[in-house]
Amino acid sequence: MILNTMDTEEIIVKCLNCGNEFTGKFCPNCGQKAKTKRLKFWEIVADLNNFVIGGDNKFVNTLYGLCRRPGHMVREYLQGHRSQYYNPLQMLIWILSIYAVLSFIIGSDPFEITASQEEIVPKGDRPWQIWLAYLDKVYGYIKHNKLYYTLACAFMAIGPYRISFRKYKITRPDGAELALNSTEQFYAFLYQSCMEMAFATLLLPFCLIKGAEGILEEINNFADILFTLILYKQLYRIGWWKNIKRNLVAAILFILFVGLFATLAIALFAGTYYLIYGFDEFVTK
Repeated sequence: MILNTMDTEEIIVKCLNCGNEFTGKFCPNCGQKAKTKRLKFWEIVADLNNFVIGGDNKFVNTLYGLCRRPGHMVREYLQGHRSQYYNPLQMLIWILSIYAVLSFIIGSDPFEITASQEEIVPKGDRPWQIWLAYLDKVYGYIKHNKLYYTLACAFMAIGPYRISFRKYKITRPDGAELALNSTEQFYAFLYQSCMEMAFATLLLPFCLIKGAEGILEEINNFADILFTLILYKQLYRIGWWKNIKRNLVAAILFILFVGLFATLAIALFAGTYYLIYGFDEFVTK
């Protein structure tokens, strides 16, 4: 609301949000704009654009950076350039959403990212068989939900990549040279997953070609490896040979970490079952 005054040329505005009277473009009390217009249809379009793409084109900037120079973009984000890029979790959710919609329209999901899980029936009626079926169902749900699966893989990749690239550091604008901590390694892996998902989304329309799904899956698998090598080469600014060796070590460590985690999970399952039902019930047929 604008109030006219006789003794001053300045226009006094009454904030429609908090009722404060002020002069200027923004309310000093709550920060709302002085000119608050009535809602119209284009407000919906603008709000949707700001929500999906970002008012300052964060989505476009991030997608462009991942396509053109992924490692450099990730390094800039980790160095502190946060205002111009989406964080990787936001980016991953939106790319997954775009993939899901496009997959639904095309009617094909060759990479099994939005595939539904079949119902798992226990093979037997003993408690441990029911427990195993339940665990299998949980694993299947995570595996067929790309977001949860990616988060789980990113969590498991923190240790292997920190160990493998422990000697390499990035330099911040203030001159500090820092090795990536666990959260930064986690974010780097999520950005890598964003690259993989964006490429899979780009390949989706080619599924309309009869018999192309198998070839597309092989192309996508090869691209995933290539994206990983490109990202970490640019991120740490190292040569190809050193980069390949470090990623190979990280891959081996990742397999070992997954095996260790699976062993601990089985041990926890067996121990819990033993405490509840006893060992005799487990081995007795």
